[in-house]
Amino acid sequence: MKPLTLSGAALLVRRAALRRPVVDLRDAVTLLAVGALYYATARIGLLLQFEHTNVTPVWPPSGIAVGALLLLGRRQWPALTVAAFLANITTGLSVLVSAAIAAGNTGEYVVAAELLRRAGFRRDLGRIADVMMLTVLGGAISPVIAATVGMTTLWLGGVAPASTLSTVWRTWWIGDGIGIVVFTPALFEVIRLLMRMPSRVSIRRGLEAASLMAVTAAVAGAVFLGRAHYPYLMFPVAICAAVRFMQRGATAVTCTVSLLAISGTVHGTGPFASGDLNDSLIDLQVFTAAFSVTVMVLAAATSTRRQLEEGTRERTRQLELMNQELEAFTYTVSHDLRAPVRAIDGFSLALTEGEAAKLSDEGRGHLAAIVRNSQHMTRLIDALLDFSRLGRQPLHRQWADTTAVAKSVAERLRQDAGARVIDISIDEMPPCWLDPRLLEQIYANLIGNAVKFTERRERAVIHVGAQQSAAGQAEYFVRDNGVGFDMEYASQLFGLFRRLHGQNEFPGTGAGLAIVHRIVERHDGRVWAEGTPGIGATFHFTISGDPRHARGDRRRRTQNGSSARP
Repeated sequence: MKPLTLSGAALLVRRAALRRPVVDLRDAVTLLAVGALYYATARIGLLLQFEHTNVTPVWPPSGIAVGALLLLGRRQWPALTVAAFLANITTGLSVLVSAAIAAGNTGEYVVAAELLRRAGFRRDLGRIADVMMLTVLGGAISPVIAATVGMTTLWLGGVAPASTLSTVWRTWWIGDGIGIVVFTPALFEVIRLLMRMPSRVSIRRGLEAASLMAVTAAVAGAVFLGRAHYPYLMFPVAICAAVRFMQRGATAVTCTVSLLAISGTVHGTGPFASGDLNDSLIDLQVFTAAFSVTVMVLAAATSTRRQLEEGTRERTRQLELMNQELEAFTYTVSHDLRAPVRAIDGFSLALTEGEAAKLSDEGRGHLAAIVRNSQHMTRLIDALLDFSRLGRQPLHRQWADTTAVAKSVAERLRQDAGARVIDISIDEMPPCWLDPRLLEQIYANLIGNAVKFTERRERAVIHVGAQQSAAGQAEYFVRDNGVGFDMEYASQLFGLFRRLHGQNEFPGTGAGLAIVHRIVERHDGRVWAEGTPGIGATFHFTISGDPRHARGDRRRRTQNGSSARP
């Protein structure tokens, strides 16, 4: 590394001097623009000042200042302080009074911006909480600072007599608060529109926006500049703007109404022009605050609803993609996997029949294991396909004879059991509202499990019936005296391919109860199990007993959590 010479150091200084002003100039331009905008709006607001006290019920600069601090950061406070000082001193106030008022105003703006920032305020006002933060923290709490400092300063400076202090404080507080509530969102929307100017706007959308603004101006003009002294006529227009254009529409309508209402009241027209101008403007600003907050809350609610709808559409799209992938997987399983498994099973059987005599006992045992496992693999593939189809096939719900279906399944299982002694008792059960084909699948799996897990009993006892639950719903059950299970593992029973017993103890695929769970869930019901090791098990399930109760059952199932529970 070369040592730094005097000429090299001078070169670095010159380069830094050339680069540094670019950043400083940019900051200076920003500060100058913020200060100029504040000063211009302040001069407009001071045209309506109360008895030459520099107190006005209309103060847009507060909204400009808070918006600038939230958009550009805390570094803008010097520009706001200087602009506030100039706006006051040019009205004839003393230097000390102007400086104190400027300090109070700046304190209000900084505190408002900091409170909103710490509360998690979002500038898009896309949530109702954001509107409430702006209203309470920005429009109600922060203006107390400027109103208190300003009132005290005017009194100590001999500008405002003691008899007017309450009016001065109230006017100051209302003017600053409404300025923040109305004009801060307006600044956000203007900046957002300038930074993200859409490259293409549909003609229909543009005409709709233009028409809405024309109607807003016409109605507001008739109310506040004409003789239609009914301010609530503005609400239908505002609702339309908030619903169609959300915060952008709400802000545009609010600002238009506010400006026309102020103009009309100042010129003695409109529903609020009566008696003293200051009192009239205060009444108007209270209406403006209520109107603005109402419209912004509606816009925020509309924005939230649209975000939820968009999220729902996105989840639906993802679900459709997942279903397509599942169908592709099912196709792969049914064609690409079955073929090699079928070949293994076929060649193994051919080898067993034709070449078994040439194999040793150990070889024949290995070959038998190959045949056994390939057949088990085929059953697993079939079970997986059955499970996947359940989620896609349409339901054809009707009143099904539960007792007849259970008896039909039980008779078929008795015949398959051969010489085993199986006592299956079936009670008369109420019908249920579901797809009859799937009801048969439920009982085939539940009674089939009961038959399988009682095979070590000298006399298998299986009871199929129904009882009324505490909610008055039919609760169907299948009870057996088989091996039972530990309730600690009850939550695992309804998982696909989840088994509590080994293949050598009780053969099976582990998909039967998962299929039952899927069927019951699709019928807005629930299924659960109870068991005791060595004593037996009972499987319960419910189905929406009436189409009129389906929605309530779904709601209860959602509140209760999983539909498969012990």
